[in-house]
Amino acid sequence: MKLLQSNYNYYCKINSRYTLINNTLTGALDIIENNIWDLVVNKKFNNIDTNPLSNLIERGYLYYDLKKEKDILNQLYTNYIKKALSRPVRCVFCPTYQCNLRCIYCFEKDLHSNPHKFMNSKILDDAINAAEKISEKYSGVINSVELFGGEPLLLRTKSLVNKILEFAKRKDATITIITNGVRAKDYIDILSPLKKNIDILQITVDGPPQIHDKRRKYPSGKGSFNEISKSIDALLKNDINTNVRVNIDNTNINYLPQLYEYAINKNWLKHSNFSVRLALVEDHSTLDFNNIIIPQEKLLKKLVKIYDSYPKLEDLFGFYIFKPLRHILDIVNGAPNVSPKFFNCESNLLELNIFCPDGYIYACGESIGNTKIAIGKFSPELHFYEDKKNMWTERTILNIEKCRSCKFAPICGGGCMYSSILIFKDNNTPVCERYQEVLDTFLKLRGEKILKKFINS
Repeated sequence: MKLLQSNYNYYCKINSRYTLINNTLTGALDIIENNIWDLVVNKKFNNIDTNPLSNLIERGYLYYDLKKEKDILNQLYTNYIKKALSRPVRCVFCPTYQCNLRCIYCFEKDLHSNPHKFMNSKILDDAINAAEKISEKYSGVINSVELFGGEPLLLRTKSLVNKILEFAKRKDATITIITNGVRAKDYIDILSPLKKNIDILQITVDGPPQIHDKRRKYPSGKGSFNEISKSIDALLKNDINTNVRVNIDNTNINYLPQLYEYAINKNWLKHSNFSVRLALVEDHSTLDFNNIIIPQEKLLKKLVKIYDSYPKLEDLFGFYIFKPLRHILDIVNGAPNVSPKFFNCESNLLELNIFCPDGYIYACGESIGNTKIAIGKFSPELHFYEDKKNMWTERTILNIEKCRSCKFAPICGGGCMYSSILIFKDNNTPVCERYQEVLDTFLKLRGEKILKKFINS
């Protein structure tokens, strides 16, 4: 019998009896007995009973002709593009490139020396007018207005921020604010009237005071924890949706329990307007690891060890910070229509229009200030650079040679394009993440839990 394995099969033995198999293209995920899957791996299809064999074919793990899989890939891509074209317009305003902190892992260090430090009223008016023109392609609808920087919530930028928020209110757009939180408490007077529109105000807290203050500090070296804590108190007191982001790496991950205890003592977790999530500290400019940024599977092992001692933390944070795990976690948790990723992120879809003090429009938050890859200008007039837009939109897993033969491409999306530009000076050479290592580590440590969930479902 001539059968061929899908190009997109991932599998890992859970224990002496069962193997988890996942097709990253179709989203099929199953638990199968080892003896059956070993026959598949060894291409002994004639030795497999009819029922399991037909199920494997039906679920897309095996094909009589891989042209059918290619047809599925192309059809899923067509469907994906149709959905992508209807994605909402997100307008991101950076009122300044300046910041009042000097965090040790900041990816925007060069922005401090950018000559275009703040938007003036003319630049902001041009940005708002550009946002209006862009939205005309979508029936005049702007779904989201976001504040980014630099640090958007400085005392000097308050009038600019107020004008941006008034624009958001006029468009009935949801509001997202990415801030270090130091001055957020000084913005309560203009944030509180718009709290129904504020979807999320994100503040970073990197651990308990003694750890956070070593990482996120003022230019003088003084820590920022106390001022940020006061801001969170003020925001929650006024029922403003507040999300704490905890950037973790090898040097602060062990202090998560202490931060959790601090949040408990402050009663933050009891507020319906409060949420907290983990994020990985990443350096998209290098492939090297160091004592701070270590391979993800090693950080995952450390996190699991913490969770084993503090199960409440696993319930609170989970594992969604690891991109290689999101696909499987979504399926296991019952998410409908888990689709493959043909692009890495929203930047490739030009979902973001980031208006900056230099008058340029950027597609990626990490790229702001790098005018060489700006997708357009908005001041003095709106003008897009089609070649730069195409650089983002044409970068798909179908167009990157290395991705076409990778089983993880449909859940990776080709990796971070800006990282490829920084490291390889080439947007079509992917910077591959450690999908195999992270998935294997996770299933070794948490596979039995997934197995139990399958058996009991």
